[in-house]
Amino acid sequence: MGYSGRYHAASLAAVFIALAIGILIGVGLADDVVSGTSEALEDSLRSDLDEAEQRRDELGGELEREQKFGERVYPAVVSGRLAGSSIAVVAVGGLSDEVVADIEEAVEPAGATVEARAVIAVPADPAAIADDAPPRFNPARRGGAGLERLGRAVGAGLIGGSGVGDRVRGSVFERFSGSLEDVDRVVFVGSSLGGLEPGEREDTEALLQGIIDGVERNAAGVVAVERTDTEPGTLLPFSSSGIATVDHVDLVAGRVATVFSLLGAGGDYGVKEGADSFLPDLINPAPASGAGTPEQ
Repeated sequence: MGYSGRYHAASLAAVFIALAIGILIGVGLADDVVSGTSEALEDSLRSDLDEAEQRRDELGGELEREQKFGERVYPAVVSGRLAGSSIAVVAVGGLSDEVVADIEEAVEPAGATVEARAVIAVPADPAAIADDAPPRFNPARRGGAGLERLGRAVGAGLIGGSGVGDRVRGSVFERFSGSLEDVDRVVFVGSSLGGLEPGEREDTEALLQGIIDGVERNAAGVVAVERTDTEPGTLLPFSSSGIATVDHVDLVAGRVATVFSLLGAGGDYGVKEGADSFLPDLINPAPASGAGTPEQ
């Protein structure tokens, strides 16, 4: 190999050596760069997390203060507005202690008391209800309009009590406690009927619609309520019948809406889709019509 060949070979060797050295240096630098970038990213994320936690604590403090303010102001807002009123809580399929407590916390500072609790049996049993009812309600065993008519008599009887309501109480309600003697207002608590068979659902809806109509025609005030964590929603049958609804009865604002709805305010109040507004106007609403003649 001549001079040029040796030079060329040496040049290639130098290039490969330089490349190898460059790779080694690059790897080292890359480690430093990656390490530095990782540390910078970690510091940035930690800073963001600290800021988020601080903001969370600030918002939590603000919310707690707002809740305490609402709890203190609430009695003054509703004081005496339902003085002397007696409430029946009528639920569909089940009634939790939490919802009862929410309702009591709403109406008691306004001067009302919960005098009766009733849970409508689901699914409805038209034959059993018709067997217990007077003979003129015998068409109820076929469901449909006959069962709805009987339901209206039951609903009317929830205001002050009635003979028909007493006779079918064991077949319409799975649970009943308290007295209807002085009841003048009703709070409904709905339930999803999606798990029923089509025929069962139709019968239950017919009975419920009748009860809703009977209550609405005779009560001094009526509202349907649920909690903010109730899913799926249960208020559509009541809203469709023109009854005021409250989907946030577990909040102070929901208690206010419940009281004013029982005084005659109309609308759908709350925080969920379908609500018209968060609160009704805080004025004395017109009295509910009520005072109809119960269907016996």
